[in-house]
Amino acid sequence: MPSNRKSVAGLSGSPGQYRFITRALGRRSLKHLKVAIGLLCMSMLALGTIVEMHPLGPQGTGRMIHELLTASSFLVGVCWIVRPWPSRRMAIVFVVWADLAMAISPWTYAGATMRLSAAMYMGLIGVFAAFLLGWRILAAHCVFASAVFASITVWNIHTGAATFLDQFFYNAAALTTMVLLPILIQAVIEAAWRSARATASAANRDPLTGLLNRRGVLTAIELAVRARKAPVLVSVAVIDIDYFKDLNDTYGHEAGDATLRTTAEMLSTNIRDGDIAARIGGDEFMVVALVDRAEDIDGIIQRIRHAQPATDSPNVSISIGVAWSSTDTADFNFESLTRQADFRLYEAKRARSSRAGSLT
Repeated sequence: MPSNRKSVAGLSGSPGQYRFITRALGRRSLKHLKVAIGLLCMSMLALGTIVEMHPLGPQGTGRMIHELLTASSFLVGVCWIVRPWPSRRMAIVFVVWADLAMAISPWTYAGATMRLSAAMYMGLIGVFAAFLLGWRILAAHCVFASAVFASITVWNIHTGAATFLDQFFYNAAALTTMVLLPILIQAVIEAAWRSARATASAANRDPLTGLLNRRGVLTAIELAVRARKAPVLVSVAVIDIDYFKDLNDTYGHEAGDATLRTTAEMLSTNIRDGDIAARIGGDEFMVVALVDRAEDIDGIIQRIRHAQPATDSPNVSISIGVAWSSTDTADFNFESLTRQADFRLYEAKRARSSRAGSLT
């Protein structure tokens, strides 16, 4: 199979998971989730007010700090409800703020077990990170949350407020809700994500050659152009195997399939990193290249032209039709560019019957 290096850039890493989840949920579900998160944050103000009525709740300076934290939680909740769905970066900022708030809040309580109980709310942050942000952010959160819980446990033992056994059931529950549950959620999402990626990849690929198909090319070029901030020349080369029908009739379909695979390998080997190779149907292939100068296009075509498919048949050669346009032109359209390249391929095949293609 040809190398995968000239293919669609698939989802990868944590940013890919965030895009995958948010797109899968859709606008309506994201709106409901956004409101739910906002209400949960706002509810911390009511819970905090009740806690302050407890004899072992925050006192003195700790009470002021606790009130500031609960007030900030209410404001963050309002932002979740009234503002659009956040970017991944802002979602990470939210996790950092929530972790710090949940880490500080328990230390304002006077009771040993109340400190542990307050810290267990960090499990909710872990679920959020697992659901949306991927392994790296989840791992950082779990390490931080475990450190917070361990420090409270050690402090309670050091001050004589509680023994290890007194705190054991809190620690066991914390391990489940703060670490194991988020990791389980992340594992399930990761499996679904990988399955979706595999399905998407299969839908974008030609099963015989392993190259992208027509649908895959459209996705790949969209991603490639979007990744370039400055205008760029898009070159489309449509490649046709000469005498392919005669080859099939003479040597059989197995020889035809072998020729298609060999041609795909030839294209994949002789184009640059970042160029896109595809089989768009029958014996037609395509190479799409993004270049800064029109002079670079000829070099790309020459590499393809001089690397003819290595087959047992002496009558196999290729013809090439090329068209290009800049992405900053008002009428830039990839489908139109493909039609121009198709027309030039037709002209090249009609004008000559030798093995080399023509660049017009």
